[in-house]
Amino acid sequence: MKRIFSSVMMLAVMTAVMAAEVNVTRCEGWIETASIQWAAVEGAARYGVSYAGEGVNATADDMLIRTYDGYVRCDIPGLKAGNYSLTVTAYGENGEAIAKSEARSVETIALTREGYAFTDGAVPGGYNLDGTPKAGARIIYLTANTANTVKCEVSADGKSTATYEGIANILQAYGKGKDKTPLIIRVVGTVKDSDITGLKDGNYLNFEGSNATDRSVGGITIEGIGSDAALYGYGICFKRTNGIEVRNLAIMLFGDDAISMDTDNYHNFIHNCDFFYGKPGADADQVKGDGSIDMKYRSTLTTIAYNHFFDSGKVMGCGGATKEETNLLITFHHNWFDHCDSRCPRLNHTTAHIYNNYYDGVSVYGIGCTEVSNACIEGNYFRNVKRPMMIAGQGTDYVYASDKNKGTFSSQPGGMSKAYNNKVETATGLKLMYQTDDAQEFDAWLVENRTDKVPETVAAKKGGHVYDNFDTADGFYTSVLDNPDAVAGIVTTYAGRMNGGDIQWTFNNSIDDESHEINTELKAAITSYVSSIVSIQGDGEKPADEGGEEGGDDPEPTPTPGNVTAGGYIVDLIADTNSGFTIVGSTSNSKGTVTVNGTTYNTCLKMGSSSSVTFSVSEPMVMTLYFAASENKRISVTSLGELTIPSTNIVSATLPSAGEYTITRTSGESYLYYIALSPVATGIKNVNELREAPEHPLERKNVNDNLNSYNLAGQKVGAGYKGIVIKNGRKIVF
Repeated sequence: MKRIFSSVMMLAVMTAVMAAEVNVTRCEGWIETASIQWAAVEGAARYGVSYAGEGVNATADDMLIRTYDGYVRCDIPGLKAGNYSLTVTAYGENGEAIAKSEARSVETIALTREGYAFTDGAVPGGYNLDGTPKAGARIIYLTANTANTVKCEVSADGKSTATYEGIANILQAYGKGKDKTPLIIRVVGTVKDSDITGLKDGNYLNFEGSNATDRSVGGITIEGIGSDAALYGYGICFKRTNGIEVRNLAIMLFGDDAISMDTDNYHNFIHNCDFFYGKPGADADQVKGDGSIDMKYRSTLTTIAYNHFFDSGKVMGCGGATKEETNLLITFHHNWFDHCDSRCPRLNHTTAHIYNNYYDGVSVYGIGCTEVSNACIEGNYFRNVKRPMMIAGQGTDYVYASDKNKGTFSSQPGGMSKAYNNKVETATGLKLMYQTDDAQEFDAWLVENRTDKVPETVAAKKGGHVYDNFDTADGFYTSVLDNPDAVAGIVTTYAGRMNGGDIQWTFNNSIDDESHEINTELKAAITSYVSSIVSIQGDGEKPADEGGEEGGDDPEPTPTPGNVTAGGYIVDLIADTNSGFTIVGSTSNSKGTVTVNGTTYNTCLKMGSSSSVTFSVSEPMVMTLYFAASENKRISVTSLGELTIPSTNIVSATLPSAGEYTITRTSGESYLYYIALSPVATGIKNVNELREAPEHPLERKNVNDNLNSYNLAGQKVGAGYKGIVIKNGRKIVF
């Protein structure tokens, strides 16, 4: 009787513990990312975040969960546009669940992927066009603690894989150009130059291929997690690359350029980054650093979008000093040039599409078009920009120059610019000159309609260059302009890191609009910047050697039974020591492919005589196994007995109770690609269904009227539309 009483009491205590609710304080969707924030739970040793929606049912990686002073947060990237529910569970020291939140709903939005980087069918980075990871993508986490100890399997010789340790070594192995497996590098918190061994010239995280063709390096995304991921003291260098994506990162106090595209770089995509001051250079014009982004020597087919440049000095230089064999092709859209000085951008032997950018108090000049360059400048908003658009040797550059041979910004021959539907508010700057003002001294050729061409009889005054009308030529990519009246609201909401990042600086327009001196308060804030993260789940302790020579990591032990709530791609489950799955056997990428939730997977586990998959669940679950080329082969599952794989190559069965389950072969070798688990109450439905993403301004529409666009409420607008949208507590007037 006493034993029965004790058991009842224990059950009552456990029920009371589980009655505790995790207090969620914030839950929101962002660009292909969902996030949830909650108050720390007393007695919690770790947390788990599960998410479901759009055919996905999974658990967030431990490294996505960070503790701050007074709260805990998890950001989940790689989610296509749609609706998701997120749930937080707190676990005690022994792995028992002690508290759980109610499911919270969020809606993620789609990233705009357009411009030259996406021409010829290219999809830069490790993500698909819908924002989900590419098939077989490797995902690694870069922190101050793991910079020299993070591990990744890479085939440097194209024949066999080996484990490389440290981010510099991993990138060097990828640089051999033999392994084309997509790679996603997720940066969590601040990673300083002193944390990393092997930076190129002490200044760069180096993406460098072996040649510019079949052995270039690409298919890699380096991204920040949340609103506070930062590279501190160094930048990123590209050389012989094809398909690199950089997103959601702050780059500060870099030694040369924040991003240097140096020789033979194609189809690269830089977006949603915050660019701050670099280290002062030797020249007088390098007090803010040399430049934010530098593109030269066949660094072409590039898209630069939704970035926030904070008082950058020389923002972007395009084209090498020794000229280019053919023009670089670069797209610039929805960038925030926030009280920058100049080069937004500066073009040399470059053909540039520059649209829907916000020029916010630029003190020297905005767009500079020089030798053999073409600039299509449309739908931008220039607010108090001293010289919004310039062509070397004519117009503003000539009229206001004290030395007519040198001009105000360049002594090179001029390019040619076409302007359409820009909003220009220049209160204290110099008068912007079109051909309608002066047939010879103009800064850009103004057109009434987007499809109008610049006449072939019009040539640059200095050098005689003729605009090539690339923007109206057959085969030019599709882009739909936002109304320039809406640009400031859209750009200030979405440019830069998630939610504006953790350094949200407000400039004083009355001073900073015209000043191009360094802002000492901003510089002090950047120099003294320290990450506010207290700990990262599963990150371990930083090595005693702060120089980062040895590195070190103390990964979290294998999860205790009951932590597995979802499966995934078999390769990911094998690679992730914290997945909760114990998998024995060899893999193959030559047995076919399997498509799950619209994503195609090409590597399987060969279920031979010695292969097995073991895992534990804490409640009854529906298990779905995805095979290929395995019809009529048989497997065995604990408590379920022998199962025959049908012609669909999909096995679905209910695991009837909590406990450990093992999958083994009983007859014939089968090929297992994907394991899905979901609670019995819901099961897995529509696993192959592709749903249309919801309407949103960042998802462009195919419309016939080039002026049509969408405001932040998702409403279709055109020229002259006026309205008010409340977004994140801010009033944005269109």
